[in-house]
Amino acid sequence: MFKAIGKLFRTIGYALTGRINQISEIWGEDPHVIGEKYNRIIDEKKARYQTITRAVSRLMTSLDKKKQQLKDYQENAQNKEKLLKGAKIAGQRLARELKSQGLTIDDIKNNNKIKEYASKSTDAKSSLELLKSDVARLEEEIDSDTKELKTFERDIKQMQRDFENIRQERNRAMAKVASANERKELYEMKSGISNDETSELLREVRDSVSNVENITKLAAKTSGYENKAEEEELIALANTGGDEEFFSDIGLAESDLEAPAEKSKSKKTKKEDSYQE
Repeated sequence: MFKAIGKLFRTIGYALTGRINQISEIWGEDPHVIGEKYNRIIDEKKARYQTITRAVSRLMTSLDKKKQQLKDYQENAQNKEKLLKGAKIAGQRLARELKSQGLTIDDIKNNNKIKEYASKSTDAKSSLELLKSDVARLEEEIDSDTKELKTFERDIKQMQRDFENIRQERNRAMAKVASANERKELYEMKSGISNDETSELLREVRDSVSNVENITKLAAKTSGYENKAEEEELIALANTGGDEEFFSDIGLAESDLEAPAEKSKSKKTKKEDSYQE
């Protein structure tokens, strides 16, 4: 909480001084801020994804309409072909019948029924040509739309994979930043452990202990405690080390210790006397 408040104050300070880059660096160290940035990227990609999917949906609807229209045109073309064929058959039959009645070719051509069959044949032929042209155009458009639709479908699937990859990347980035911040705090604590409040308190405690020890030593000297202890040591030595007979037996009697010195002095005196003579 305190860190967040401190970060907020630093942000306000940077904002007031126009230091935008520092603001970005401060909040860039927060894993939650990193996560929100990733979420914003995902949201923007989702918006484009939805726009593309709506466009693809419209393209699919249009393609379905074209396919239905192509089907209708093909049926109409088949009907026109049948109508053209039927008018031809009907005209041939009527022409044979009129010819058998002795009518001339001109009379047969001027026959109202023959003219009707001829008109229907002409209309059917003209409509059939238009329908064939429309069918060819629709077939070309449907083929192009189908290929384009497949491309969009691949793009949509790729975008879906991108969403999942970005989500995973977001989770990894947040965990990485959080872990880095934790290590950073540990390193800062470790490097600054000798300068923190506990270190100062530890020095105070050690100084207090040292002061108490020195005061105790001074009290011992001034109260005669150390002199008394020395006297007790001498008394103990006298009690345990006063057996002169034992010392004599081992050659440590006082007379034995002084003899070598006297002998040395005696020899020196004799040498001096001899020299004088």
